[in-house]
Amino acid sequence: MTSRLHQLSNIDEIINKDEKILHQLFDRTVTGVGENLVVKSGKLRSHEAQTLRFIAENTTIPVPNVYDVRWEDGQVVAITMDYMSGKRLDEAWETLDPDQKLSIAKELHSYINQLRDLKGDYIGAVNPGKTVTGRAVAVEGGPFDTEQQFNESLLGRIIRQAPDLLRHYARHALSENHEIVFTHSDIAPEKFLVEGGRIAAILDWEDAGWYPEYWEYTRAFRYFRPMPDWPEYLTHILPPKFEREYIGMAFLNRISY
Repeated sequence: MTSRLHQLSNIDEIINKDEKILHQLFDRTVTGVGENLVVKSGKLRSHEAQTLRFIAENTTIPVPNVYDVRWEDGQVVAITMDYMSGKRLDEAWETLDPDQKLSIAKELHSYINQLRDLKGDYIGAVNPGKTVTGRAVAVEGGPFDTEQQFNESLLGRIIRQAPDLLRHYARHALSENHEIVFTHSDIAPEKFLVEGGRIAAILDWEDAGWYPEYWEYTRAFRYFRPMPDWPEYLTHILPPKFEREYIGMAFLNRISY
């Protein structure tokens, strides 16, 4: 504990040292702090640390413990958390045999089921926070008390040039009778760390929250290309379901920004 407190006191100095950068994408950086901690910094969503704590308290899903959240001008700019060892699944995939791949898929299925057992009464991030949608860029909205309100938000993303006929079909592609469950919202191979043939961590919960039960499926099925046989194992993680919703969202995404 003493070493962690010492490391926390030097975060400002450490996050400015390029040689300790572990990952960098757009305006977010993950920097190593000693051997046990990392700092995720940049323009972060305010609910990400709260989500990690919520998952740790309500599931057995391996996620990093959060030790510190730093705010500036009402914006979260840094989260200090555990360093999670392991190799990204997309990078380890070629070294795994079919049995190992299937075992990992089944383990992920059990973790996703834990999320789906958590039921919500609004649509949005924890505590509560905004939804994150959008195809090419992230679009924040809500939180929403009903699925009808959430659907109106989705329909509001249709590009202005779309003819009324397509707007008509898009409106009828959405329904309002789904359970609201906790959702990672970005299930993809690079979000998983593996070690010893098992899942060591599930990362990147910034888009997570309470969403209609089909949402995890339509978001996960965007990632068919990272590995040639990934779709085969994705069907074990999220067995085919919500076909109508998938087709409807695919259509809506074609005419939305």
